[in-house]
Amino acid sequence: MTSNPIKVLLITPTERDVRRLQGVVSVPGASHVELTHVLDVGAAVRRLSDVRFDAILLDLAVAHTHPLEPLWRMHEHAPDVPIIVLTSMEDETLAVRALKAGAQDSLVKGQIDGNLLTRAIRYAIERHQLQMALHAMSLIDDLTGLYNRRGFLTLARQQLKMADRLRKRVSHIFVDLDGLKRINDTMGHRHGDQALVETAEMLKETFRDSDIIARIGGDEFVVLAMDNAAGQLEDTWSARVHENIASRNRRPNRSYALSVSMGVAYYDPDFPTALDDLLARADSLMYEEKRSKRDPEVPSPLAHAPRGD
Repeated sequence: MTSNPIKVLLITPTERDVRRLQGVVSVPGASHVELTHVLDVGAAVRRLSDVRFDAILLDLAVAHTHPLEPLWRMHEHAPDVPIIVLTSMEDETLAVRALKAGAQDSLVKGQIDGNLLTRAIRYAIERHQLQMALHAMSLIDDLTGLYNRRGFLTLARQQLKMADRLRKRVSHIFVDLDGLKRINDTMGHRHGDQALVETAEMLKETFRDSDIIARIGGDEFVVLAMDNAAGQLEDTWSARVHENIASRNRRPNRSYALSVSMGVAYYDPDFPTALDDLLARADSLMYEEKRSKRDPEVPSPLAHAPRGD
């Protein structure tokens, strides 16, 4: 931890607890804790939209319905901020339930001193950062830094829900790196890995930050891109894919030519389709394009992909 103050958002409806905790953080040993107080979860959500906090102290007494509802709402709005719940002495069972629901720690109101509070906050931040890192590792492909299959499926389902709300079409672009086996067999796996990394870099150059790009298999990539306007986005990214590949292949002293095959399927909120079906459709179209490269008389499906799967 640095010498900068630890910014903590305190959520409690009880003025007495506010005064008590403000007194606690003013004593030596807790002088690096900076408290900001709000009365309820609604005010906390608004404050979190303006200020970055290091931790949250959440008094479960703010609940009006289910006792863990405030914790759930805070997790939803600030998943990257560790939460310590405050309970009364008789709420031991509730404290255990809160820990199982994702709170990093629980403290009993009236039994908190400066050292205990500071230690609890520091440990909560460290544990939460470790958990977030481990979670990120489980969603990220080590070689390319893109999302892996698990990460893609997790985010793609959320993207389709957003598409339904916004009534926007989503392009599912299945991308296969051509000739990876040949590169591995003739030049070695180091060059094969470099080809995968190059493909990932090319896709990141081609698509927007808001698009979901993942490596979901050995030589298989997929992109989820929400359309700005029907038909316009595809023309843009298709041209940019080819331009970015051509630019890379013009570089001197290359050991191989980068090449990919693509297939596109579309999610239309007016005609919802399961994610697995969309991936299968895009995968099938990608293989058609790959076959068309081997047989020039077979037209590329990318130029004739249906507008509404």
